[in-house]
Amino acid sequence: MKRILNLKITNNEKGISLVEVLASIVILTIILASILNFFPQMGQKNIQNENKQSAINLAKIELDKWKTNIESSSDFNTFLVNPTLHSYSFINSDDTVTYNSGSKSITIQTKSTNPKFNVVVVISTESDLASTPKKAYQIQVKIYKGNNILVSQTYGYIFYGV
Repeated sequence: MKRILNLKITNNEKGISLVEVLASIVILTIILASILNFFPQMGQKNIQNENKQSAINLAKIELDKWKTNIESSSDFNTFLVNPTLHSYSFINSDDTVTYNSGSKSITIQTKSTNPKFNVVVVISTESDLASTPKKAYQIQVKIYKGNNILVSQTYGYIFYGV
């Protein structure tokens, strides 16, 4: 009889033991902690993507603005010969103009409409198109974030008559 009684006690597994409950809580905690680590990373990536998209849009706007202003100006040829000589119709007074004779380009640091970004415009002084009456000069617009990290850049051509 004693033997039958022992078998009934050992086969009784109707409830959940405290060890099983604690093990499941530990496993769920580990899973939730690893999932929660993704949320700050996703938020940071979203901010990075927003900045990139804003910089891309700003680069397109700046490129169009510079092309329009230069192509409608009358002093671009003088600017190509001596960019630091005097003020030009398409250069603002607070823009910084530097000429690099090695790469035959003019670099203009200008203020952006978005205070988060710095805009650098590089204009080639040599035409890529040797035709008349208009020549094509390459223009690059580079957008930097506050601490000089390149976020976006685009380029186009200025078609200017001789």
